[in-house]
Amino acid sequence: MLPYPFSYFANIWGFRRPFANRKSFSWFQLFFTSVFLIALMLIPLSIQHADRTSYPLTTFIEEVFEPLTDDVLQDFVQHTEIANHQLHYTGNSGKHTSPAGDVHIGKENTQLGQNLTLAFEPEQLIISQAGKRLANLSYQAIDNQAIKSKESLVEAINQDWFQQNRLTVSLFLMGLSAFLLSLNFFIIVFGATFFLYLTKKSKLFSFQTVKECYHFTLNCLGVPTLIALILGLLGQPMTTMVTCQNILFVLYLVILFYKTQFRDEKSGH
Repeated sequence: MLPYPFSYFANIWGFRRPFANRKSFSWFQLFFTSVFLIALMLIPLSIQHADRTSYPLTTFIEEVFEPLTDDVLQDFVQHTEIANHQLHYTGNSGKHTSPAGDVHIGKENTQLGQNLTLAFEPEQLIISQAGKRLANLSYQAIDNQAIKSKESLVEAINQDWFQQNRLTVSLFLMGLSAFLLSLNFFIIVFGATFFLYLTKKSKLFSFQTVKECYHFTLNCLGVPTLIALILGLLGQPMTTMVTCQNILFVLYLVILFYKTQFRDEKSGH
C-alpha cells in the first residue's frame, strides 16, 4: 500500500476503492486531509485575488459614491484638471451638498464633519464620516479621463483605494473565502458522516464507526474537489466552484451506493 498522503489519492478513484479503503487513516491523517482539501479550493481563489486591480470600496463604506451627483461631475468637467498626480481647480466654490453627503473640490485641509464627505484636495482624496478619516487616496488612477463620468470616476477611486490597501483587502478576502469554504466543507462532510453513521443500526450496511464514515466521506470528496480546483484555475468564481463540488459529491455518493450498497464484499452481509 502506498504511504500517506499518496494513498489518499489512490483511494479516491474508482467506484469501489473509496468504500473499501475507509479504515486505513489515523485521525491525524483525516484532519490533515480535511485541511488539504480546503486548501486546494483556496489555491485558485488566491490566484484570482492576486490578479485583481480593483475592488469596490462600497464593500467597506456603504453608499460612498452617492454624493457624486450630476452637479459634481459637471463641476469636475468644467473646472478641474489632474496633472502629475495633482488636482487643480479653477471654479469659485467647489462645495456640493446633497442628502447623501458632501463633496469638496480643490480645497486644502477640509474640515471633517458628521456627513459622509469626499474631499478632492490638491494632493489627495480624503473620505470621511462622523469626524473620522476613512480613506486617504493619492491621485494615481484618478486622472482627467476618470473625472468625465461617474462610472469612470468610481472605477478609478476603487482602483486607487485597492492598490493603496492591497495587502489588507487581500487578507480580508482570503480570510472570508477560507471561512466560507470551511463552513461549506464542514456542512457537507459532517452532514454526510452523520447520516452514514446512522446506517450502523442496520445489518444491511457495513459502516461501524464515525471514523469509517468520515474517512469514506473524505474519499468521496477528493474527485469533486479536484474538478472544482480545475474550474477555479480556469477563472470560475467561488460560487461556481462550491456548487460544482457539492453536486458532484452527492452524485458520487449515489453512484457508490449503487455500486457497493455500502456493504463489504467479504462480510457477506
